[in-house]
Amino acid sequence: MGGTSFLPLFFGSIMTKQEQLQTYGKVVIDALSPIVKWQYNDFHGVMLAEFSMDKQEQVRLALQQVLPLSWDAKSIKKAPNEIKHKAHFFAKLSKNQMLLSDHLGNQPKIMVAWWPWGHGATVSIRLFLTSTAAYQEKSGLFHRLTGIFS
Repeated sequence: MGGTSFLPLFFGSIMTKQEQLQTYGKVVIDALSPIVKWQYNDFHGVMLAEFSMDKQEQVRLALQQVLPLSWDAKSIKKAPNEIKHKAHFFAKLSKNQMLLSDHLGNQPKIMVAWWPWGHGATVSIRLFLTSTAAYQEKSGLFHRLTGIFS
């Protein structure tokens, strides 16, 4: 997951994952920097910010300004398949978690996962790079039948 192979060039050198996140996620990072402190999390390969629940509304409002689309554990089932593809494992949401994104037409390179902690006093947000794998619409009878029951 980490490493620098096959990453875009940045001033003549290969960009690390952290540099990509800071570049593509600059608008999100800048919008929230007055409220939260960002750090790179190598385990998940994300920019991570944690904050107390009393900042929840302020963070959510700032995020909505730059990432207008959001899904929760229920609504993600009806989200466009391409969104779920781009979010990869971050599209698997549990209760109170959210996925935030820009519109697909804007070709989002980043998304944010909103993860409240179990004890209810802290929320963490993870700014992550979207999947760059080409999306291919699934077709066939099995896919259509499973879509009916999701």
